[in-house]
Amino acid sequence: MPMSSSEVIPGVGMPMSSFEVTPEVIADIAGKFGISEGMVDKIYGAWCQLAGLMKKQYLAHVSRAMEQKIRDLTGNKLFQILCVPIPRNVGRTQACYKKGQYFAAFYYRGKEEKQLRIELAHELGHLFLLELFNSYHAQHHDESTPIEPHSTIMGIFTILEKNKFYHGETLAFMHDSPDEILKAFLKLHASGGRS
Repeated sequence: MPMSSSEVIPGVGMPMSSFEVTPEVIADIAGKFGISEGMVDKIYGAWCQLAGLMKKQYLAHVSRAMEQKIRDLTGNKLFQILCVPIPRNVGRTQACYKKGQYFAAFYYRGKEEKQLRIELAHELGHLFLLELFNSYHAQHHDESTPIEPHSTIMGIFTILEKNKFYHGETLAFMHDSPDEILKAFLKLHASGGRS
């Protein structure tokens, strides 16, 4: 019987294993590491709470890299880029920048995810042009400099890079099955946590 499209890796055609954490997976982990199923289940519950927060970290790799570079440039080790959900739709995502202190992008929590990423990439483009583009090219953009559509161009490069990662580079990091993951961690565990 041929596989359905949900049973193959899109664009690759390889069979896709289920990586859902089921009671069987919990039992398998508990057995292989000599820990009670109850404790594994508690760890998984705490992990799920953290995973819920991770889903709200849009374009985190870009934000983190920009934060680090701006911290180096400004000397402010506490500089942050924040993505803040708001309860009502005010149209397009908006940003607020306090030079050298923080950058906040405010988005409607009900916005479609693909569009939200486009809008956040555009807003990060403003910060990129005001801070990082200046340092890379000795330009003098500031809050009064018109930077449209330049911020959009930076946003395009951001989304292109994300798609390149999703569609090609992630394959190198994928495991074939949950069992392969458990074996890798068992090997690490056997070595005392040293790789």
